[in-house]
Amino acid sequence: MTISFNFRTFFPAAAVCALALAHAGCSSISVSRSDTVATPPPKKVPTKIFVQPFGFYDPGLRVDRGGVELEAFKKEASGRLAQNLAQRLSEHVAPAEVVEESRRLPRGNYWLITGRIERMYQGSRALRAVVGHGFGGTKLETTSMVYDLSRRPQRAFLIMETTGGSNAMPGAIGVVGYFMGGITALPAAGNMLEGLRSGVTFDTQRTSKEITATLSEFLYQQQAIPREKALSPKRPGRWQPDFWPFKNRPASLPTASKPEQPTKPK
Repeated sequence: MTISFNFRTFFPAAAVCALALAHAGCSSISVSRSDTVATPPPKKVPTKIFVQPFGFYDPGLRVDRGGVELEAFKKEASGRLAQNLAQRLSEHVAPAEVVEESRRLPRGNYWLITGRIERMYQGSRALRAVVGHGFGGTKLETTSMVYDLSRRPQRAFLIMETTGGSNAMPGAIGVVGYFMGGITALPAAGNMLEGLRSGVTFDTQRTSKEITATLSEFLYQQQAIPREKALSPKRPGRWQPDFWPFKNRPASLPTASKPEQPTKPK
């Protein structure tokens, strides 16, 4: 029995498979902003972390719902993010619990995380699965603040912003378009399945992962945990903090004035 091996066919196909497996759905959330906004910040691991469900910036919400269904969707999405975050924090940082905004919180070595979902685009599962390359992609952006409850009044000491979504990888049509038949059917099928299952649910999971990693990194920077226990968040680049917890500032708030431009001599 003779087995033929075609290098010209094998290596391009293998490369596509590797990319499909390593970056299935190309869904990614990263930390675009993270900065300490209080001095001195806490220097030890909290006894417990309380997580409030995030609010919404309604103009940044694009989903195929309205009215009562929209409110139910917002409550579910916010609750899911809070639960995912509390679970990850409990596993990697400190015991965490989801609490409602009306709950009275204890004073002591505790932290409180609040935030807002700045932008949430639901996208299209069908377009992600079949076309890909950004068509039908989701988008999720959040801003969160972490408060130190050992002081009265409580004070925020850390601000974070996350951004990302899915799907930039080719869908079923895109992958099949590169090569026809044989082994190339595998990555095509993989991308199609990933496009069908990806969405804002997975984006909230990845967001909670990056927020947790940022808090873990913060504790390492404060020498509260050893390096081998610290997590590292994804960061696309550096930023200049403006110390405002949410985007889209109300018009009534004072803003820094622009420097006067020198007048040209007449």
